[in-house]
Amino acid sequence: MTPSEHGGFRPGAGRKPGSGGLYGEPTRQLRVPESQVETVVAYLDAYRQPATAEHPRPVERHPVSLGLTAFAHGVQAGWPSPADDYLDDTVDLNAELIVKGHEACTFVLRVAGWSMMQAGIFDGDRIVVDRSLSPVQGDVVVAVMNNDLTIKRLGRVDGKLALLPENPHFKPIILEEGDTLEIWGVVTNCLRQFRRGGR
Repeated sequence: MTPSEHGGFRPGAGRKPGSGGLYGEPTRQLRVPESQVETVVAYLDAYRQPATAEHPRPVERHPVSLGLTAFAHGVQAGWPSPADDYLDDTVDLNAELIVKGHEACTFVLRVAGWSMMQAGIFDGDRIVVDRSLSPVQGDVVVAVMNNDLTIKRLGRVDGKLALLPENPHFKPIILEEGDTLEIWGVVTNCLRQFRRGGR
C-alpha cells in the first residue's frame, strides 16, 4: 500500500481556503446551549436556501366581503399616543389583497428560504401572486429559471436581465445565452401571521 491508502495528508485534499463551506463565506465556531442545537441547525439550513414558492393555491373566485373597522389615527411604532376613537372607514381585505377582476389569476404561495428577507419576505410567509399583471423592472416576481421556481426582484446587471435577491449572502441570477426564463407572476402582497386566533 502507498501512504495515501492509509489516510493522513494527501496533496489537494481537504476544504479549499476561503471556500466558505455551505454558506459561501468564512465561518467560526460558536457555543450554543444543547437544548437549542436543533433550532440553530434548522435556522442555518433554511437560511442558506434560496427563496422558493411551494404549492400555489388559487384564491376564492367569489369571496364574501368583510369590512373591518379602520381608525383614522396612525399607530406609533415608538412611544404610544392616546387612542383615537374616530372611525375613518372600513377595510375589505379582499379588495386590499386582490385586484378586482383578477380573482381567477391570483394565487397564494408559501415561501421557503431567506433570499428575500430585506424585501420583508421571510421563510414561511405566504405571498399573493397576480399572474395577469405585466412584470416591470423592480417588481418582485415568481420566476421559473431553467425549470427552477424562485422568488426574486426583476432587474438588470451590466445590461443583462437578472433576478436579484434581497439578501447580501445570495448572488444575482443573471440571464445568459441558453437560459430559459418565465415570469410566472408578480408578487403583490406578503402575508405574515403573528398569532393564530383563539386565546
